[in-house]
Amino acid sequence: MEPKKPMSKKNIVGAAVVVALAAYGGATWYMGESARKQYEEALEEAKGFLGPQAVVSHQYERGFWASHAKLVLQWSPPAALDADDAPAPPPIRIAVDSTLRHGPLAGARLAAAVVESHFTVEGLDENARQVLAKVSPPTLTTVHRLMGGHDIRFALPSGELGEGDQRVYWQALDYQMSIDAARHKVSGSFQWPEMALSGVQTPHADDKEDEGDDSPASMPSGPVERFTMALQGMGGDFDMQFEEGLWLLAPGSGKGRFDKIVLTRTQGEAPAQTLLALQDLRYSAVIERTGNTLGWTTKAQTQGSAGPLVFEAVGLEETVSRIDVEAVKLFQKALLAAYRTDPAQAMLLEGPEVETLWKDAAPLLVAALPAYAVKLAATLEGQQATLEYGVQIQTAPTAEEVQERGWGPALLKASVLHAGMRLPKAWLPRIVQAMGQKDMPTDQIDAMVGMAQAQGFVQQEADHLITAVRMESGKLQLNGKALDLPMLSIAD
Repeated sequence: MEPKKPMSKKNIVGAAVVVALAAYGGATWYMGESARKQYEEALEEAKGFLGPQAVVSHQYERGFWASHAKLVLQWSPPAALDADDAPAPPPIRIAVDSTLRHGPLAGARLAAAVVESHFTVEGLDENARQVLAKVSPPTLTTVHRLMGGHDIRFALPSGELGEGDQRVYWQALDYQMSIDAARHKVSGSFQWPEMALSGVQTPHADDKEDEGDDSPASMPSGPVERFTMALQGMGGDFDMQFEEGLWLLAPGSGKGRFDKIVLTRTQGEAPAQTLLALQDLRYSAVIERTGNTLGWTTKAQTQGSAGPLVFEAVGLEETVSRIDVEAVKLFQKALLAAYRTDPAQAMLLEGPEVETLWKDAAPLLVAALPAYAVKLAATLEGQQATLEYGVQIQTAPTAEEVQERGWGPALLKASVLHAGMRLPKAWLPRIVQAMGQKDMPTDQIDAMVGMAQAQGFVQQEADHLITAVRMESGKLQLNGKALDLPMLSIAD
């Protein structure tokens, strides 16, 4: 028996290629099947969030290298408030066409699958189509990683709505987000170079009853006013941790910026007037969980002008403490239910269900003894003014107190409300001028301040005017002196 000849290198390489192709084909088929299952799971989640009536149809065509899916969602816009007899507006349908490229090399990327989704709006009339003529549909790209997790990118091309003096314009928006395999940690960022809008308002005299459209009341009473607002250099990033079903207030942090915010008004043929011009606005927010409560702090800093006042610095700090987690979950549940009923009115939380919501959530919120505080600071010509205010529930009212007095008086007695202001006297002439009183003499300003001091509304401390208000246990104090207000006796 002749000995077997060893396989040549060509045969070995050929066999390796066949094995590799077979393995790749098997992996591609497996990952394609996995992508189909993930799509079906996402579809069921969408039905659960939006309601089954929002999903009009869905199709999925399974392929070897790639698959195609089409999902059609429907939204019914609310009827006009002043058109009782008008027919209901036709529903708007959003078609989502998705191409799913199967891994492990999906669209030249090492991934389990890459999904590119394109959005189109259906059911629009001719007028709506003309309005959207300069709007390109957004694209959503989702990368499903081999080891779990997802990378998402949402791209909105530059576009424009409207024309002439009434239009909205924006440059391309880029939004990216990553989700870990357990779908607990979410992080992302966005960049939006510019968005601008303009509008026109024609002043009219006060409306009068029983007068037709040709009455003097319906005729223009002044020059046309044009408004513009421009937001430039927007961007930010965030990092959140979803736990125990919390998505409305998930612990995490975020920060962002606006390089410029400008609001202008033009009356008739007069030159444009700058109402607001802010530069280098930076903001941040942190949400933290401590035991069964949540709290968050929001900060913002900027500089710029408001009318004729030019501020070297403006700062805001807002703090919310001790918000019960279970109460937040109740609000989440109510928001989802309201969205499924009427998406346009979901945030209003109106209807009989709201009474049940407050009945269940209010005791939880109050028992956690929440607190709210705000501090504003502004620097003008080197001198800083501050304004602080807040409220804190010190003790939770009993069920008997609530039943006897109602929630409002019971909380008023159990809470502390405070406000304080510190204003440089040097600001007063600038404020008076900004209000249009350019020729008010200094002695007249001093007389007004003296009258306010005599009545106890303000106190003078060096070069500043200060005032402080505090309400505790239903008792009101102004600058340390008790005020007798009969309207507050209901809280006693």
